[in-house]
Amino acid sequence: MTNPITPTVQPAAFELLHPAVQRRLWDMHWESLRPLQVSGIREILTTRQHVILAAPTAAGKTEAAFLPILSAIADESAGSVRAVYVGPLKALINDQFARIGDLCTHLDMPVHSWHGDIAANKKAKLIADPGGVLLITPESIESLFVNRPSHLRTVFAGLRFIVIDELHTFLDNERGLHLRSLLTRLLGKTENPATVRLIGLSATIGDMAVAKRYLAPDAPETVSLVEDAGGGKELKLRVHCYLSEPLPPEHNATE
Repeated sequence: MTNPITPTVQPAAFELLHPAVQRRLWDMHWESLRPLQVSGIREILTTRQHVILAAPTAAGKTEAAFLPILSAIADESAGSVRAVYVGPLKALINDQFARIGDLCTHLDMPVHSWHGDIAANKKAKLIADPGGVLLITPESIESLFVNRPSHLRTVFAGLRFIVIDELHTFLDNERGLHLRSLLTRLLGKTENPATVRLIGLSATIGDMAVAKRYLAPDAPETVSLVEDAGGGKELKLRVHCYLSEPLPPEHNATE
């Protein structure tokens, strides 16, 4: 089987991925990785820093984060949630649940979602047998602390990654302060808080310094920025113009 990623388009990044993730990209007929995905894979799999992936909408940010994250946790998915995805909206979590689950086709990797609309039996299954990836809202993290405090050290003991989607929506506001507090408390439930990496995803961040301080308040310089400004993309517009001929003179006369 030949390498599905075109050799001229950063093959080294593809080769860093877990074989099962590589196979899924082959199944999906990917011919190349986008620039943000190449940089994200390298930054997440070859460094220990926190990372911000900043790019316009539809630039492949989810894959830029989760292709390397899934590769990193592929052989240790059981026994604890290994990656937490925090999304600001239930609808976004539902969409990303399907998207991330699709990337796990060839992995023995459970993917769970947790918010107010998720059935109680599915939540109970995660608590009883934690593992893989958990997609959750900030409010549901708070609910876990209130309603399941005795289970948190088991569920999150081996946590390695926290992904914050739409990072800009949490900067400089009350909800963002609440989430930052929750993340600090969540890290306290892990075996090795210092090794857990935060990955921020955003399409629009005005001040990157603020975003870096949000991920690492005590050491913003440790946050790596991977940015794709969308250069080289062509925007095509189609303008429709409708003209009508002037009415005949007799229609302009007063009856």
